[in-house]
Amino acid sequence: MSRSYTVVVLLVVQVASYAADEPTFRPLFNGKNLSGWDGEAGLWRVKDGVIEGGHPDAGPINGSSWLILRDGEKDAILRDFHFRCEFRMGNFNSGVQYRSTRSHPKGFRVVGYQADLLNGFGTGQLYHEGHQGAGAGVGESVINEKGGKGIRAGQVADGKWLMNNKYYEKGEWTRVDVVCRGNHFSHFVNGYPVVEVIDRDDNTTDRRRRNDDGIIALQLHGGNGTEMRISFRELHLKNYTDRFGDAVRVFNGADLDGWKAPAGEKAWAAKPAEKDKTGRVRLVCDGSGKQPLVLAAEHGPAFLFRCQVKTDAWKPGEKAPFRGLDGWSLLEVTVRDGKAAVEYNGEPRKDVPAPVAGGKLALPGDAAAEYRNHVLIPILPAK
Repeated sequence: MSRSYTVVVLLVVQVASYAADEPTFRPLFNGKNLSGWDGEAGLWRVKDGVIEGGHPDAGPINGSSWLILRDGEKDAILRDFHFRCEFRMGNFNSGVQYRSTRSHPKGFRVVGYQADLLNGFGTGQLYHEGHQGAGAGVGESVINEKGGKGIRAGQVADGKWLMNNKYYEKGEWTRVDVVCRGNHFSHFVNGYPVVEVIDRDDNTTDRRRRNDDGIIALQLHGGNGTEMRISFRELHLKNYTDRFGDAVRVFNGADLDGWKAPAGEKAWAAKPAEKDKTGRVRLVCDGSGKQPLVLAAEHGPAFLFRCQVKTDAWKPGEKAPFRGLDGWSLLEVTVRDGKAAVEYNGEPRKDVPAPVAGGKLALPGDAAAEYRNHVLIPILPAK
């Protein structure tokens, strides 16, 4: 076994590698008409295999209007899912609503979470249509606490790095991904992670606050009809068969509290990273350890663990759906039924053995690496 595998191998305990029986993406658009969607008459059409939004005569658009995904004769209500599409816009902005609701049962205005699509920097930020819920700027990892107060908990990307690497280019087709699992949301633009939010708001009855499920809708922004133009294509959805619970961050961003470091070993430390303007701290391993760093807290037998890792031990695949940025890659491990599935930048690794002593989630001590944004999301028992 090569050393490159150790970054992943020691992440989970007493589990065997397996080919996960995961759901696949299904198309949401047939390329011919708006079957399966509901929108305001005259504002949406299909041309050359693309959904186009805009006033047909370039007249003004009085307020935003949304094209809403349907499930037969009713709106599609989604909880845990991965939505993906490509967009291209005119001179203003648009958005992908999710876990949202119609403001009026027969209307085309919505309230809820939005992956904001701007014509420049800011594309991919989380905006709450309705102005009372969670929000996060590009590059931010945010916890929306009880009462709706947002706290910046970390950094998933550096905005300057994203701009220098042209994560968004004006007038070009751009891919956006929205992933919802439990109360954890993440946005990606052209494969780059740009936002991560955990919504702990205790108000789940006001749709302007926390939403645990809801509709997907595409925005046509109100305003000057010559500028308010938006196009969508390659719309796909993956509904997770697992039902996810509330996410928790398992690293406090300050020290090793909550983790069991091996006695006598000095491989692990909590250190501020160089050039980290947020002042946040990362878990750092120098690779000299013989034992893993073990999570102290109890957790159930089925869960998803995700974090960002910076290491030279493993290079991500060239065809991975998500992209590393500034050396950081996304690592996810799903554990259920005594087996584990590993993804690195969204690319499955099906043949990775993963035994670790002690029955606990753990990080390997024999691979030099930095880790940040550690999140554990429980997988709930099937109803």
